[in-house]
Amino acid sequence: MAARAHTPSRPTEGVANVAARLIGWPDLAMRRTRRGLGFRAGGREIVRMSGDDTAELLLTEPVIDRWARLLTDCHRVTPGSDAGWVTMTIDGRADAELFLSLVSVAIKANKPSRWPVW
Repeated sequence: MAARAHTPSRPTEGVANVAARLIGWPDLAMRRTRRGLGFRAGGREIVRMSGDDTAELLLTEPVIDRWARLLTDCHRVTPGSDAGWVTMTIDGRADAELFLSLVSVAIKANKPSRWPVW
């Protein structure tokens, strides 16, 4: 009897699937870059996707400071390459849903407003 390769029982919700979902969001505009895909809100880049299993998100320093403990406890989120950015590994449905929720926060955090964010 030949051995069968193990295949995961759940569908993978990787970066490509998350990007496909973000395309339909009215507050976001997709843009192809040299490094992959970027999404802008209000003319400002807030999502960077290079095509692997990670994506970067501009949460802003105030949000990161306020949510430091939650973000640290979530081992999928790490500091990003620039100030105010985080990097997240997306490997599975729960990661995808968390990332999409954080994109909503990033949209609000990066909106020019007189009202404080979070």
